[in-house]
Amino acid sequence: MASLSGDPPAGERPADEIPMVGIPMDGWVLFAGLTILFAGLWNLFEGLLGLLWSNLFTGTPAFGSVWGWALVWLAFGVAGIGAGFSILGGRRSWGRWFGIVVVTMNALVHLASIGAYPWWSVAMIAIDVVILYALTARWSSVTADS
Repeated sequence: MASLSGDPPAGERPADEIPMVGIPMDGWVLFAGLTILFAGLWNLFEGLLGLLWSNLFTGTPAFGSVWGWALVWLAFGVAGIGAGFSILGGRRSWGRWFGIVVVTMNALVHLASIGAYPWWSVAMIAIDVVILYALTARWSSVTADS
């Protein structure tokens, strides 16, 4: 509520002067957070398929069984969801680093298990590369840790 003089009352500020909590969300970071979240969900889905219906996979992984890789996919699904929520939740500095580690390891896991489901693994590796770019693009614009 404004006073008659046109100045805002004590304790109220115009919207453009309200201090931001954390750093404003940049488009690439938002994209990376959402994509990591969805990639984590896809990994969970892939892990559940490996545990429950392993006959859907066309081949065998480089080493181990589909059941063993399904547990790894489930673990990376949970880690990816955690990284996505940390980035979207405003923990941008350590969230980015955590996301970079999770996405890099996820790409290596899909590379090692490419024999089990080749087209899905190639698609996930491509998505991981795009996420890595999104996490590292305009890194210098981040000036504070939240």
